[in-house]
Amino acid sequence: MALIYRLDQVLAMIREECAQAGSQYQWATKHKLSPAYVSDVIKGRRNPGPAVLKALKLEAVTQYREVR
Repeated sequence: MALIYRLDQVLAMIREECAQAGSQYQWATKHKLSPAYVSDVIKGRRNPGPAVLKALKLEAVTQYREVR
């Protein structure tokens, strides 16, 4: 079964990827993303969209749970 990540975990992944790339700018341009967009995602102003998720090798899924 594939792992499910919370938003804070995805943001931590982006921060780590940026650190490994040398900067947010370098990671963003490597993946053909706007550096301003990546910054907005990291700061929580925007949600990570399909291009960011693709760069992280993730996909968005919807989950449902029982309410008691």
